Amino acid sequence: MKKITMIISLIIFSLSCKAQVIVPLEKAIEYRDSDIEIPDGTYLKDINGLLNKYIGTWKGAYNNKNYTFIITKFKKDFLGISKDKLLVRYLITTTTGLILEDTRSLPDTNPLIIEGDYISKSRGYYALNYFGKDITCGQSGVVFISTTKDNKQMKLFLSPDQGFLDSNKCSKVADQILPTTSMYLTKQ
Repeated sequence: MKKITMIISLIIFSLSCKAQVIVPLEKAIEYRDSDIEIPDGTYLKDINGLLNKYIGTWKGAYNNKNYTFIITKFKKDFLGISKDKLLVRYLITTTTGLILEDTRSLPDTNPLIIEGDYISKSRGYYALNYFGKDITCGQSGVVFISTTKDNKQMKLFLSPDQGFLDSNKCSKVADQILPTTSMYLTKQ
């Protein structure tokens, strides 16, 4: 009787466990473009190491500002789906050293941390979601990054998303703190 109970318990347990399906990260955009729902238990994993070239500290200057971007990779779990993403923390200063923005010590879940969205292998860039402190007045958008062939320089720019303007709170569109035209950064 004990053996039968044990066997039934094992069968029930094995049926209740879902196997994790690993899908290459670059396929994530195909799910979005085709409106196909990603099955529970899927792990969109960077099995080809496409995000690795971005990891590290990058520095550059643009429009009288100094930029430092610290990029790390992490695994995000959401509604039964896991996905490898990049997180970007940043320090922006004036040329005299005055700190304009510093997100380096914020936790991963803080909305000011720039979070990866998808990789476009065919176009050679990675897209990330950005939300600034003045989001109600349009300080948000998509950050696009790509590296040179030798991975020593990275091109970055923000495509602003001003669809979230709150006309009751904003008399004008907020100034963007990230460059809206391409800037180049050097890997440190």
